[in-house]
Amino acid sequence: MNKEKLIKGAIWLCGFSTSIILCSFCLFVGFNNQRHGDSKILIVGFILLPFVFYFAYKGFKLILEAIFD
Repeated sequence: MNKEKLIKGAIWLCGFSTSIILCSFCLFVGFNNQRHGDSKILIVGFILLPFVFYFAYKGFKLILEAIFD
């Protein structure tokens, strides 16, 4: 097992969990603010959504490469 790849994968998964928290918070606040006519934070939440999937893909890919390579 390649320990460097495991560590890099864990760092990407930390980014994944952080982006989930930020994205869900922005979407929650954005949908509540949309009732009042303000949708800026909602747009930020939707912009952060692809980063969630990118960080997850990169992190799990590195961890699986470290285990099975």
